Amino acid sequence: MAKELVFWNSGSGKSDEVDLIRDALTDNRAEWVELSWNLDLPQTIEKAISQGCRTVVAAGGDGTVNALVNAMMAVDEARRPALAIIPLGTANDFAGTLNIPDVATEAVKLIDASAPIPIDVVRISSGDEMVRYYANVAAGGNSVRVSEAMTDEIKSRWGAFAYIRGGIEVLSDMTTYRITVKCGEEEFSNLDTWAVLVANGKTNAGRITIAPKASPVDGLIDVIIIRDGDLSDMVQIIADNLFGEFLDCEQVIFRQVKSLDLQSEPRMRFALDGEVVDEEPVLFNVVPGAIRMYVGTHVFD
Repeated sequence: MAKELVFWNSGSGKSDEVDLIRDALTDNRAEWVELSWNLDLPQTIEKAISQGCRTVVAAGGDGTVNALVNAMMAVDEARRPALAIIPLGTANDFAGTLNIPDVATEAVKLIDASAPIPIDVVRISSGDEMVRYYANVAAGGNSVRVSEAMTDEIKSRWGAFAYIRGGIEVLSDMTTYRITVKCGEEEFSNLDTWAVLVANGKTNAGRITIAPKASPVDGLIDVIIIRDGDLSDMVQIIADNLFGEFLDCEQVIFRQVKSLDLQSEPRMRFALDGEVVDEEPVLFNVVPGAIRMYVGTHVFD
């Protein structure tokens, strides 16, 4: 009977390390499932739970983690297994926030050497039509266009600088979003903005620090609103973003809250942990301690 259910993404940046992970998990009686578009994740996880599975393993990048977080949130909390992350993606942003080793075989050791702890996730909804979850960052507005501009070639060539390179692609044609937001009990009306970031983790788009104060164990989401400006303002903000200094910019509004209510004209799309969704989120709510996860050493001391 498998103790671990391992979902692996063959399209991940370091998928060639899968054989090493298989060897490392041999003694743990792991069951392996390759991710595919037609795989019913909640059903697969429920079946494994009924057979004694205690840990779900995400062997992939942030997209793999996002898919499993959504599937696991469909499981009743009392029966929900723990989640371990083996970072095989290009960025592995949320794994970085959890201080999980980048070396896959070292990440495997956390499953035996430590106990999982409750980690927050974020719930987003749009009326009754859409409910989704994410673990790391929701990036909306022109941030989505930057993400879409980051082709595989740009990611490969520019590495961590890919977000800056992608930003250059959209600087000459920025969209202004007029938003009204309620951050906790505080409301901002008719703000002309460039982007909205709602963070649970610290980094996005390849370990670029966008929310240095974020913590997935504090029961809060970090809301970053980047107000509209001229071209030079946008260049400065994108440059500061690389070094995690842009929270001090005059054009940035930063709040730490439990919930966010957002209205935008035109409609604002978001990328959730790098995956672009067409639905427009309206409500963001933190779900404290939603999933027990394995984390690296001294990460939340």
